[in-house]
Amino acid sequence: MQFDSYIYALFLPLVFVLYWLLRNKLLWQNIFLLAASYVFYGWWDWRFLGLILITSCTTFLTGLVIKNEHSRRSKAWLVLNLIINLGILATFKYCNFFKDSLADILKLFGANPDWPTLNIVLPVGISFYTLQAISYSLDVYNGKTQPTRNVVAFFVYIAFFPQLVAGPIERARNLLPQLLRKKTFDYYNAVIGMRQILWGLVKKLVIADNLAGYVDNLLYHPSVMSASSIVMAAILFAFQIYADFSGYSDIAIGSARLLNIRLLPNFNYPFFARDMKELWQRWHISLMSWLREYIYIPLGGSRRGKWRTCFNIMIVFAISGLWHGADWTFVIWGTAGGAMVLPHVFLKRKNRTGHARLSDIPKCLLTFVVFALIFLSFRSPNIAHLQECLNTLVHGSYLCVPMGLTAVLYYILPLVVVEWLGRKQEFPLMTLKMPTLARWAIYWALLFIIAFYGAKADIQYIYFQF
Repeated sequence: MQFDSYIYALFLPLVFVLYWLLRNKLLWQNIFLLAASYVFYGWWDWRFLGLILITSCTTFLTGLVIKNEHSRRSKAWLVLNLIINLGILATFKYCNFFKDSLADILKLFGANPDWPTLNIVLPVGISFYTLQAISYSLDVYNGKTQPTRNVVAFFVYIAFFPQLVAGPIERARNLLPQLLRKKTFDYYNAVIGMRQILWGLVKKLVIADNLAGYVDNLLYHPSVMSASSIVMAAILFAFQIYADFSGYSDIAIGSARLLNIRLLPNFNYPFFARDMKELWQRWHISLMSWLREYIYIPLGGSRRGKWRTCFNIMIVFAISGLWHGADWTFVIWGTAGGAMVLPHVFLKRKNRTGHARLSDIPKCLLTFVVFALIFLSFRSPNIAHLQECLNTLVHGSYLCVPMGLTAVLYYILPLVVVEWLGRKQEFPLMTLKMPTLARWAIYWALLFIIAFYGAKADIQYIYFQF
């Protein structure tokens, strides 16, 4: 079920009430949470539950066997678990991609393989819970976390419904301890959670879903558009995917807050970043930190010279692109994003700290435009479409008034203003220091905006396809 569906509007309050009725019974609380998570996930297709059970069982048993030991036996179990989890992911997500790529290579040598295309349905959320399982196994092996013997709590860690489908990608050392201790109801935390859910719904239903139509129209036939319209499409899509994905993350984190569970943050006002390095540190934080800890640092990080650092960065970003989708357009997007970070390896710049100020706006704008143009590759369904976009950018006219300006005024400008004013908080509505009547006026105003200005079409979250 989707967060913005009527089913979830009934599901979440029911889970909330029953969960807190079991507040003094930790085991039953976790059993109920696991059952609710499986119902939530099985709502799409109950057959997908078999995969998540395989991942949960093999990873739980691997943790018990390896026990923070670096013996041959432990390493063998770790490798076996990685093969199982990555094998499942590769089969369902990358099988046709690898097959088609190999066929293209063979054609260069004169072969003409005629392989059938497999009709494989991508299980929703598989990329996310697979990374959580892998991080647990690696952390146990490296002694960063202790293996748990509580099978119910561990299965909840893998399948926790707010973040199961599209993150944030959790670490066992953050989520598991919360599932292993009794929790008391926190009224203030629940209020913050409801505000975060509300703000997430505004971003998804009002901003992202309304921008989707503009982006689709602008990029339907990029070869007949002006260059200025392609630039506008890139800008609109950057805001669409930000509002869509960060909106999902807000609803996920807010839903977990209602259960007094704190999830890792996933976005930190990325469009107010002053350079590309800072932007990637603020964008999809849980994934970027995962890649840094489990790929970048093991490769050597920045400890082996600048050129090796550049190589490591490009490997990480290429993997990030491939993780997002089984197509070369995603690999191009990832490597282009990594290339924009490489100057920071050679230029002696201090790490950005604090929040952007008015004097930083030109830097923020330049960084955002580069970021948005890179995302044209992310949005393109295939290489041919991307080539059309790039050809228009090179040879098209920039003198035409770009289509989509109304979207900037109606959707983007209000979002930017609200987030700029609230950029010092986790999300803009987190702290509302005003009279009760004024706070409720804001709540009802946002609900009114959702009801009357939210897109009527049922548009799936963009990251569900990953």
